[in-house]
Amino acid sequence: MESNNQTLFLKLAGICSMLGAITTSLLIFLPNPIASDFESQTLLFENKLYLSKLWILFIHPQVNIIASLGIAYLLLRKYPAQMIIGSLFLLVWAYTEMSQQSLLIDTLNQIWRPNYVNAESEITKNMFKSLINAANGISDSKYFLVIYGFGLGSLIYGTALIQENGLGKWIGGSLLFIGILSLCSFLRYYLGITFLNAPVNWTYEWVYPYLQPLVRIAIGIWIFKRIHLAHPSL
Repeated sequence: MESNNQTLFLKLAGICSMLGAITTSLLIFLPNPIASDFESQTLLFENKLYLSKLWILFIHPQVNIIASLGIAYLLLRKYPAQMIIGSLFLLVWAYTEMSQQSLLIDTLNQIWRPNYVNAESEITKNMFKSLINAANGISDSKYFLVIYGFGLGSLIYGTALIQENGLGKWIGGSLLFIGILSLCSFLRYYLGITFLNAPVNWTYEWVYPYLQPLVRIAIGIWIFKRIHLAHPSL
């Protein structure tokens, strides 16, 4: 029974990694609605594409953290330090990104923006305008933790997986690259290291959009291969 439960969890983790590839691709390649000023941004609560991307961003860390925990389960005995510490930072990333999107989905787009649009007095309108502006700072403070946790977690997982053979080594090298890229982005945004802007922007435009979904797919395949090695009849 225990073996069946373990296999079921790993299958779920593999499937979640494949779903993570889909959510990653949608977030990268779906267009962003054009809203160049405050008033047009306020009306985004009526934009289905914008709201759909927020919901995808809410689901995205959930499926990917399950996939990451699948990796941790398989490698915990071999690399306990990397798996425990890496999982801690990835859990920080996943929870924070979920809370960030819940703020934007619920508080900003179901309460503050509609109430601003429907306000009957200038005082009420100004109050909600201040809250809407404050939402940007709250969201950005959450993003601070998102890229920090994701960067460190990916980097630490990468140091373990790169010691594996075959596909696992490729995943490890890719996670090291993604982790370093995320931490470089953290450094330029929050510590003002501006010389990183050009290489980081170029990488996010030309490498990351294709590498990240491939890594998610590769993790799913790697997990299913590990299941097959443990249970060849499955």
